[in-house]
Amino acid sequence: NLNPECWGDGAYIGSATNIIMCNSIAWPMFAGRFGLAPTERRPVGPVAGEGSLASMDMGGESIGFGVDPSGFTLVDVIALASLGHVLGAGTCAGLSAIGAI
Repeated sequence: NLNPECWGDGAYIGSATNIIMCNSIAWPMFAGRFGLAPTERRPVGPVAGEGSLASMDMGGESIGFGVDPSGFTLVDVIALASLGHVLGAGTCAGLSAIGAI
């Protein structure tokens, strides 16, 4: 048996709920990566005249500083993924309430 008991029948992967949650998490991450959402290094969005990927030196050490090429820190990933989960859960709850999923 290749499927553990906890996976059930595999109905979640590819379901409407799965697609909603994946997209709801991906869009805030995309927005943070391209400067459309605030991050630890870009707290106010794009800097006028410097393009959307310009970083601002806020001074001090970044929390969770890493070597991510887009400049994401651990705080950014957790915050944006949390926002995505809230959006996804709300979307799923709303669609479930009206019987759409």
